[in-house]
Amino acid sequence: MVDERIIDETRIEGLPAAVRRSLRHAGVIGTAIPTGVTVRQEGQIRSAADRKWLRFTAHEVYGVDTPEFIWTAALKIGGVTAGRATDSLEAGAGRMRVKLLGLFTPVDATGPEMDRASLMRWLNETMWFPAVWATDLIRWEAIDETSARGAVTAAGVTQAGVFVFDEVGRLVDFRADREREVDGSFEMTPWSTPLTQHEVFNGIEVPTAGSGVWSLPDGDFDYIQLSVTDVEYTTS
Repeated sequence: MVDERIIDETRIEGLPAAVRRSLRHAGVIGTAIPTGVTVRQEGQIRSAADRKWLRFTAHEVYGVDTPEFIWTAALKIGGVTAGRATDSLEAGAGRMRVKLLGLFTPVDATGPEMDRASLMRWLNETMWFPAVWATDLIRWEAIDETSARGAVTAAGVTQAGVFVFDEVGRLVDFRADREREVDGSFEMTPWSTPLTQHEVFNGIEVPTAGSGVWSLPDGDFDYIQLSVTDVEYTTS
């Protein structure tokens, strides 16, 4: 019996050349599409260029057959946990919540803008489970030999972005226009996640260091810098 979750060469025939090269380089060919993914991270985050960085440790659990995730982070000051943040996409609904000192909730964002922003985040973070690129969830459009546009739809919402690869197939950037919260409203803003390091987890090479960058009129603002410390795949 043929295992429909195994990625083979036949399955990637119709994908853009850049995506095919990346899947081969990463070691995806011959492996199964995971049913779930857990990624552990550490890094730092800030809300504005003139604000101090907050260290964090986080773990994120993804749905693969449908676009879903829950990111849970401990925010630290001087090594002590000063707050917790959660970011999620469930049944097409996005939500970001930050709680400080166990008492204050300065952020609890929901609504259509969060739904779209969260779906964009899921699309971007498929970098950690690239087998999904060979499924019907992602629709691809070739751009050139080292880039392709990927799109995903969930709950009637579609988001798309450009995946940029190096010559051997490593993902080195993701670029899109994404909604950014500004003084209680949202603005479409150029966004990217440049990647600087790659490592192998469970036989699959994935990006392990990078940042999130808003391209603003007065210059680029990197609001998060993170490293991936572990990736776990569930295949049954």
